[in-house]
Amino acid sequence: MSEVEGGEGLPVPEQSRNEYLRPFPQSTIVSGVETEGPAHTGPFRGAVDFIVPLGTPVLAPLDGVVKMVVDDNDRFGVTEEFKDDANFITIRHVNDELSELVHLAKGSARVKKGDRVRTGQQIATTGNSGWMDQPHLHFLVFQPANTQEQFQGVTPRFRERKPGLLTKFLRHRTL
Repeated sequence: MSEVEGGEGLPVPEQSRNEYLRPFPQSTIVSGVETEGPAHTGPFRGAVDFIVPLGTPVLAPLDGVVKMVVDDNDRFGVTEEFKDDANFITIRHVNDELSELVHLAKGSARVKKGDRVRTGQQIATTGNSGWMDQPHLHFLVFQPANTQEQFQGVTPRFRERKPGLLTKFLRHRTL
């Protein structure tokens, strides 16, 4: 596994150990993917924003156990004051990795802490919650770290259902 230097000078894995399913149905039209911005730095490095319509089903990207669910927020906006208002689900997977799916619709979670999930199982729907400027699903894979931040984001590796499709979108950056 190759390594790069992390934000605090610590070596961190460049890519996830696991391969993940894109966290939405195969038929979903994705208008773009963002990999830069304030929610993509430091321990959040490697996060991916899938630009999808509101109400898009969110699927478990890999088998795992739900570690945290926040599902009661309906505040959202384009300023940092909304950063703690996001609905999200965190799942622990094999190889000591966790994934987090952020900007879910209030009340849409179909799982609770401690539930086992299967790859491709619907766990929520996308919605307006937290710090955001357009409807999207923020997807982060991270690993525990021995720093004050306690985790380090890594670039997720995706298991493609249609070869070449995701690669095309990863090269596109919306403005």
